[in-house]
Amino acid sequence: MQSLDANEETLLLLRTAGGDQSAFTQLFETYHHALGAFVFGITKSRELAEEVVLDVFLKIWMTREVLTEVRSFKAYLFTVSRNAAISAVRKLIREREQRASWQAEQRVDAAEDTMKKEAYLTLVDEAINQLSPQRKKIYLLSREKGLKYEEIAAITGISRFTVRAHIQQAVASIAEYLKARIHNELLLAWVLLSFLKK
Repeated sequence: MQSLDANEETLLLLRTAGGDQSAFTQLFETYHHALGAFVFGITKSRELAEEVVLDVFLKIWMTREVLTEVRSFKAYLFTVSRNAAISAVRKLIREREQRASWQAEQRVDAAEDTMKKEAYLTLVDEAINQLSPQRKKIYLLSREKGLKYEEIAAITGISRFTVRAHIQQAVASIAEYLKARIHNELLLAWVLLSFLKK
């Protein structure tokens, strides 16, 4: 670290307080390397240390008028930097904790969503199992196998219109079963749209 004698430093402070950018630049060049090492010792992060040092010097420039009252610039600089570094570390810890908390909430929400979907799937399966054997077979051929009415008619030996009627009645029956068990209208609408659409 470059050294400044007391008179030279006092003069630089007075010139900086008066708005002399070259004097401020000289103060910065004299102290910023040592200050960076000092702040790094607190933050353990080179990037954060550089950010703190730049912020400190920016604040010093913005409030340069007070430099006329500073007796030891080095002591003043390191005290301000220490406080800024501690604040930066605390802020970083808070941000990490908030991020971890948010991520944990997202995992819980995802797990709850999975459990809800599984519960609704179980309800839909129960509703399907309430159907008559033939209606259940026709419904599953349509929904799970993705077969068209004509294809189901060929497999079951009944007309296309009868297949359509069976599917419509199956959907109505399943919807009624679910309505009797899901009392939240928004959830019911979501389940019906999710599992009975097509």
